[in-house]
Amino acid sequence: MEISTLVITVAALAAIAWLAFLVANSMRGRGKEEVAPNLAPGITDDTLESKRLDKTLASAVVLSGILALSLPIYFVGEQSRQDGFVEEFDQVALERGAHLYGEFQCGNCHGVDGGGGVASYVDKRSGISVAWSAPAINTVFYRYTPEEVRFWLVYGRANSPMPAWGLAGGGPLNDQQIDELMEYLQSADFLLPQDDALLLIEPSVNQALSRLETADTVMTDAITAQNDLVEAIQAAPGQVERAEALAARAAQALKEAGEGIDVDGDGLADRIEQELTAIFAEAGDALGDPALVVVLNPEAAQTGAGEADLDLAHRAVAALETVAAKLRVTADNQEKLLSQALAGVAFLEQAQQDKKWEIDIAAVADATFSGDREAADRAVGLFNAYCARCHTAGYSAGIPQTLSVGSGALGPALWNGRPNVQFLSAPDMVTFITKGSENGVAYGVNGVGSGRMPAFGPVLAIEDLELVVQYLRGDTLTGD
Repeated sequence: MEISTLVITVAALAAIAWLAFLVANSMRGRGKEEVAPNLAPGITDDTLESKRLDKTLASAVVLSGILALSLPIYFVGEQSRQDGFVEEFDQVALERGAHLYGEFQCGNCHGVDGGGGVASYVDKRSGISVAWSAPAINTVFYRYTPEEVRFWLVYGRANSPMPAWGLAGGGPLNDQQIDELMEYLQSADFLLPQDDALLLIEPSVNQALSRLETADTVMTDAITAQNDLVEAIQAAPGQVERAEALAARAAQALKEAGEGIDVDGDGLADRIEQELTAIFAEAGDALGDPALVVVLNPEAAQTGAGEADLDLAHRAVAALETVAAKLRVTADNQEKLLSQALAGVAFLEQAQQDKKWEIDIAAVADATFSGDREAADRAVGLFNAYCARCHTAGYSAGIPQTLSVGSGALGPALWNGRPNVQFLSAPDMVTFITKGSENGVAYGVNGVGSGRMPAFGPVLAIEDLELVVQYLRGDTLTGD
């Protein structure tokens, strides 16, 4: 009780002391009430016109001088800053464009460096899967304007593997992404120097002539491959169940990868490595596919260089499952697929008989180059290397699908003297090929440009252009 009373007394005294402090503190600062500035008397002229005014004016003059000097000094560096922003923006766009080129796998068809490559495509005339020759794009801006290149990117090229990439054409890239991709394609990181582009003439001509020389071998190989496809389709129903069973066994074994002794510590138990190796060997033998055979070594974490056994096992099992799935699809659609494959064989056998890809260079030399075989060779090689993609039907699909020279594709046919009708003189035609066409701009006698005809002046010597024109204005491109 006494302790409680003491506590209450101390608390009361503390509260009184606190209240007294607050009252005293509030009274201490109270003085004469100030007058609001807008109600107070103004400053007299005597006060204003004293040193106070002089100081104010002097300060204003100093500040004005600082502004007068600092603003020009600031803007002297403005152009440099703006150039820096442009450079930074271009660099960011370039990096994004390079990323897009890789992300959307442009290099899979056109080459990692843009030097050209191949793309899978089903030829519409034969129904045969072909390796379509994709053009080099590290020289594309020597042949086309940026506006024309952008059009191909946005809308693609119909009747070829080139898809539309821009939103307007139904593709996945918006306008900014197309701009960034264009920035990369035009950059020094990607675009081949013009001198280097000119160095490609000789190898391109030689490759085109070699293509003609090896055509018979290519045809024989194509027919063999198509007959192999027919046999594979016929065998599919008898293989599918075994393939599915092997794939299921391999997948189950992979699920048990960590169960058991693992000497090499690669995440695959020794017994699993042995079991998978046996399954892969059985699959390769049963399905006639050596690519399915994979050997895993229980005593080494990496059987092959650079790939861990566990990763290799996953990839091999996935490959076996893919083969099994394809066999199932083939077996379920055997009748339709077999009909298409047999039609492909018939197409190739007829193509081998017709040999429409052939060019009688000796006849070209006699008829057009006064017997100069070397000039005829070069003219034919130049045309096939640089012109046939657009002016010879089926050329990009390969020898088996190639029709007679100058038969027309994306570009017009050049048969039966058409170049002589369109251009009254060889120099006019050389000028057109040198500069290319412009959309809506007239050329020759009756032509109206579409922008699809590229300019070859930057990538071919004038002497080569004149050879091609002489070849095209000769009498050997008669069609059939």
